[in-house]
Amino acid sequence: MDPVPVLIVGAGPVGMVAALELARHGVPCVLVDREFETSVHPKLDYVNSRSMEFFRRLGIADDVRSAGVAPEHRADVIWSTGLAGEPITRWELPSVAEERRRITELDDGTLPTEPGQRISQIELEPVLRDHCRRNPLVELRRGLRFDTLTQDDEGVTSHLVDVMTDDEVRLRSRYVIGCDGASSQVRRVLGIGEEGFDVPGLPGAFMVHFKSRDLDTLHRHGPFWHYFAFRYIIIAQDERDTWTAHVNGIDPSEFDTPPADPAAFLLDTMRTDLKIDKVLLTSRWRPGFMIADRYRDGRVLLAGDSAHRMFPTGAYGMNTGIGDAIDAAWKIAALVQGHGGPALLDSYQTERHPVGLRNMHTSHRHLGIHLKAGEMLRGGASPETVASFLQAERGENEYRGIELGYRYDDSPVICHEDGPPPPYDPREYTPTTWPGGRPPSLLLQDGTPLYDRFAPSFTLVDFAGDGRADALLEEAAAQGLPVGHTVVTDARARRIWERDLVLLRPDHHVAWRGDAAPADPAAVIRRVRGAL
Repeated sequence: MDPVPVLIVGAGPVGMVAALELARHGVPCVLVDREFETSVHPKLDYVNSRSMEFFRRLGIADDVRSAGVAPEHRADVIWSTGLAGEPITRWELPSVAEERRRITELDDGTLPTEPGQRISQIELEPVLRDHCRRNPLVELRRGLRFDTLTQDDEGVTSHLVDVMTDDEVRLRSRYVIGCDGASSQVRRVLGIGEEGFDVPGLPGAFMVHFKSRDLDTLHRHGPFWHYFAFRYIIIAQDERDTWTAHVNGIDPSEFDTPPADPAAFLLDTMRTDLKIDKVLLTSRWRPGFMIADRYRDGRVLLAGDSAHRMFPTGAYGMNTGIGDAIDAAWKIAALVQGHGGPALLDSYQTERHPVGLRNMHTSHRHLGIHLKAGEMLRGGASPETVASFLQAERGENEYRGIELGYRYDDSPVICHEDGPPPPYDPREYTPTTWPGGRPPSLLLQDGTPLYDRFAPSFTLVDFAGDGRADALLEEAAAQGLPVGHTVVTDARARRIWERDLVLLRPDHHVAWRGDAAPADPAAVIRRVRGAL
């Protein structure tokens, strides 16, 4: 049984992004999933700006935008006592077109290369699957259920089951990435525990995904992306006729038998005469938060919902998983290709677990704003008082620091600096090339994004162009580490990037920086490729 380099279990968005990132580095993989078709559940409705930067790098950003909500539509959030009641306040959020103009006009390093994108998982998955199917390095195998695995010093033997025939399929790989969701069998087989908590006062929710062109009723308080009415939430999926409503506060045992008429149940909850053309799907779900004790066991890594589960507030779940996928894939690719060292696997837990933990708690904080506002309203607070509270606490989808500003401060494969780090604020991104962080995105003098100059592998961004980069480049070549070299003659970019030389990893994070060649270039290269 000849081993494949990598087996990815779970062909949701996180698993497919991991496969495409491996392929970008020239590493083949087998991507398996028990389901034959893509998801019919609208589990997400937003790809944030950091994930869109990764999608741009993978060459799929334009296709994702074509499948998503058109760029002229805003992303406003309405808070209200209900469609039959009165509006309380509105969070005004820009459209993709407005955000693009702002990125171009401001161009000070505080904003991303790409705006976020409103898109349902129902529409996102076919885009990713199409790219996986067309990529010769990705072998997509549907209808295979992961059962168990065993590891040894050379690789992993996974036992899969063909869901149509019940035949066992054994697959040998050097590494495995488990992207098989919140009830992950990979996590269970590895014996990795979980820590988390439910949401007091929010025992369960019932989802109704439906079609309606009754904009007179739905837009009674104006167009919206999210409509928060405390007892229920409505999400505009496509700005045409597709919507998702979540009714909160449902005891999970209440719907052991779902409502015989979900549309009537929804109308009774909303107390409106909304014209529902068709109910597409219903489900019940339990809100909660979970994070795995460990993200790694030997040659097996966890990514996405198998490693963490969050409430939808902030849209951090899948987007955190995309970051996991990119991190896991480039490190495994480096090991497969021979220039990565063992510390790369160690660094996966060190880097991604704190991000998952922080994002989980930030999502919980956002949910607390919802619950507090509801308590205030039920307790007799005036709508004006609730509106002031909500405006003071706005930002659920505007936390630039969470999206762009996370840093790998304790990573063993980063060349850290002495001294106090730049400030971190979950609400704002501070432009910096402090090691471990994502560097500022800027437009160069010719109007092209600096990020488009980065190589698929490591990149040495050189603002000097006078030979100071040579020592690092020569040492990287000697150790077999692929490093692209780009000279940037832009004084404004140099000022914002803070150093003459900045070494970036394949995931854009700063591995090392300086104004001169390091005293020991060999040690720098060994560290960043995980060979120390």
